Amino acid sequence: MTDARCVVILGGGYAGLMTAARLAQRQPADRITLVDASPTFVERIRLHQAMAGQRLRRRALRALLPKRVAFLQGRAVGWDVAGRRLSVDTHEGARNVSYDRLVYALGSTVDVTRVPGVSTHARALGGQEDAERLGAVLVSLPAGKRVLVVGGGLTGIEAAAELAEARPDLRVELAAPEPPAAAFAPAGAAHLERVFARLRVAVHAGVRVTALDAGAAHLADGRALPFDVCLWAAGFVAPSLAAHAGLPVNARGQLVVDATLRVPGHPEILAAGDAAAVSAAGATLRMACATAMPMGTFVADELARERAGEAPRPFRFAYMIQCVSLGRRDGLVQRVGPDDRPLPKVWTGRRAAFIKEMVCRSTVLSIRAERRGVRMYRWPAPPRPVGAAPVAGYVGAE
Repeated sequence: MTDARCVVILGGGYAGLMTAARLAQRQPADRITLVDASPTFVERIRLHQAMAGQRLRRRALRALLPKRVAFLQGRAVGWDVAGRRLSVDTHEGARNVSYDRLVYALGSTVDVTRVPGVSTHARALGGQEDAERLGAVLVSLPAGKRVLVVGGGLTGIEAAAELAEARPDLRVELAAPEPPAAAFAPAGAAHLERVFARLRVAVHAGVRVTALDAGAAHLADGRALPFDVCLWAAGFVAPSLAAHAGLPVNARGQLVVDATLRVPGHPEILAAGDAAAVSAAGATLRMACATAMPMGTFVADELARERAGEAPRPFRFAYMIQCVSLGRRDGLVQRVGPDDRPLPKVWTGRRAAFIKEMVCRSTVLSIRAERRGVRMYRWPAPPRPVGAAPVAGYVGAE
């Protein structure tokens, strides 16, 4: 392939930025455009800090992109897959954007539609502005008021701990179908329970919220949990753009892709990050920065390999750790197997908080390094079967 390709990247999150930064260095002939509705990069792994009243640095997407990558601020509202064309709403009006290759990296959003009353009576950490507005509400909340966090995943755990540490005078409660500690090894579960006890976070496990009204979460067993503010962190879904375009999606709206992160029947479309339904190491990858950045880097390398006339290769990924912040002075780092199952080893306390902070900082550092042509980003690959031919330890290494 000798002609310049027009590559459009939908989404300026962790996956989209890594794709743009890496591809711009590897394929200077490509015309690359990144499309995002916001001019600001959202560090979603820090939104619980903003919710607790901490000031997060605002990072312009343009400053994180290579100079030769064009940035279009707008929201894709239509997609003509056969015609390889997007309809994008911008401040100047509707624009048609054509492409030769498209990277679908729109990320995910909190699902506030499944349970009645959530969109009206709860708040979600959808973006930095949402988190900052919620932070302003919580900072001014009088002592003794109830804050209910619904959802026992990492978002709910981190939000409950961060808020309870920042506002010990509030009554912070967490409601979830499963105990939050159930996802960790015994040592990690015990530490989480100790932290929640120290921070006086009341946990309601084994409950399912069926509806919200102005001051209470109604449970499937007939009980109600009163609140003054409710934070909804009970599940994430991908945007509906791919589904409306007639492309295959799963129950969470994620675009279905093959082992090379291409859409079956549409090799010109690749997907990365939360918006992609990807299986690796025997498990469906969770929506996370830890999976989005490897996928974004891989997609850039695949586009470079395609231009060089090389055959597609499968995405290879393995988990190593799971990091959880429990306020600014405590944390939990859980060692996990390649398929994300917890292993006995954990790190806790200030050491874990330090590791978590370094992981968070490394995301922006890696994007900036790739922008400058320093290909430093690596991730673990699954162990090779006994007797198999040697392979690179990291899929990003060439």
